[in-house]
Amino acid sequence: MKLWNRVALAGTVLSLAACASSLKTNFYTLSGEPALAQGAKPAAATGVALIHVSIAQVAIPEIVDRRQLVVRTAPNRVEIADFHQWAEPLRLGIARALVQDLATQLGARFVVLIGQPAGLLPEVRVSLDVQKLEAVRGESVTLEMVWSVRPAKGEVRSGRSSAEERVASNDYAAIAAAYSRALARVARDIGAAIAALQLS
Repeated sequence: MKLWNRVALAGTVLSLAACASSLKTNFYTLSGEPALAQGAKPAAATGVALIHVSIAQVAIPEIVDRRQLVVRTAPNRVEIADFHQWAEPLRLGIARALVQDLATQLGARFVVLIGQPAGLLPEVRVSLDVQKLEAVRGESVTLEMVWSVRPAKGEVRSGRSSAEERVASNDYAAIAAAYSRALARVARDIGAAIAALQLS
């Protein structure tokens, strides 16, 4: 290879490397929705026994079970955004957002947590099976979830909830925000099922 060609090739490689290094990875989280506070129950009186609610299991579709955000671009095509990623495993992010939503909705008598700390037997276990978690940039997100609420004593309550939320803009932060709102809507259904249990 001639010297000039080698120099040109080296310059191209360095240029590509510089472009790649300049690309910044953005990280996103799911969050509880403050709007749920409008329907929050009053704080429990001193001395009232607390009810522990555990988000015991979260199952999600394999297509979105990854760090990168996934958006649908066509009926049979998705885009995996390498530079737009969840800041934590998506299963954990969903559980954490629902913990915040349920805690606000149910009130101070309930302690909502993820998993089961050593030595604690929760009065209620919640299992979540996300059937669909889909986003279209600039349009909407869709969430479909099958859930069950299992008290330590009594009958299991189960249901299927779905929510669709508009995406406010064409960026990925808007997708994360829309997913958070959709989760809050599903939390209302789960919270209502927990509140209806005979736990006293």
